[in-house]
Amino acid sequence: MIIVDKALKARAEQGNPVKIAVLGSGFMAQGLTNQIANSVPAMSVVAIYSRKPQKAIHVLNYSGLINPIEATTQNQLDDAIRDRQPVFTQDVMLVARSEQVDLIVDTTGSVEFGAHVVLEAFKHGKDVVLMNAELDATIGPILQTYADKHGVILSACDGDEPGLQMNLYRWVKGLGLTPRVMGNIKGLQDPYRNPSTQNVAGREVRRRRDENWNALRY
Repeated sequence: MIIVDKALKARAEQGNPVKIAVLGSGFMAQGLTNQIANSVPAMSVVAIYSRKPQKAIHVLNYSGLINPIEATTQNQLDDAIRDRQPVFTQDVMLVARSEQVDLIVDTTGSVEFGAHVVLEAFKHGKDVVLMNAELDATIGPILQTYADKHGVILSACDGDEPGLQMNLYRWVKGLGLTPRVMGNIKGLQDPYRNPSTQNVAGREVRRRRDENWNALRY
C-alpha cells in the first residue's frame, strides 16, 4: 500500500489524477464516489452513468461535485471532463469510448449489460475495476482473456466481497496454512441444515436479495 500511496502522491503533484467513470448510482457508487472525491487526491470521478438522472445528480452532489450537467453526445461528455465539470449520462457507451476516461468502475451488478460495456471499454484502451461480482463470477476468466488481448487491466476491488475473500486467503496462506474452502456465508451457516430447511432458507435469501436489489437499483 505504501508503494501505491507514493504513486498516487506523484500523480497528484503532477496534476495528473486517474480519471474515473463510475457505472451505476446506487449505494456502492455513492460511497465510492464520495471517498474518491474527498479522500484520494490523485483520483477524480469525472463522470457517472445512470439510467436515473436524479440518482446520478444525488450521488455527485452528495460527494461535493456540485452543479453536474447531463451529456447526451460524446463531445458534450468529453468537453465537460476537460473543463472539470461534473457530468453524468444515460448513454453508457459514451464513457466506455471517451478519451478523457482512464478507468471504469462497474457497480451495477448486471451481467449482460456489464459485459457489453467492459468489452467496449477494452477496445478503447480502458482499464476496468469490477464491483460487479455477478459479472466477475459468470464470465470473469473470459473477460480477462480479452483484457490481455487489448493490453489493459481487469481487476476486482478491495472492499467488495471477492477482494476481501482473496485478502483473507492470502493472510491464511501467510500463516503457513492451506485454505481448503472459501465461501460467502453471511451468517447463514446452519450445522443442522437438511434439504427441507435449505429450501426454506434459499427462498428467504432470494427474497432478501430481490428486496435489496430493487431498493438500490442503479
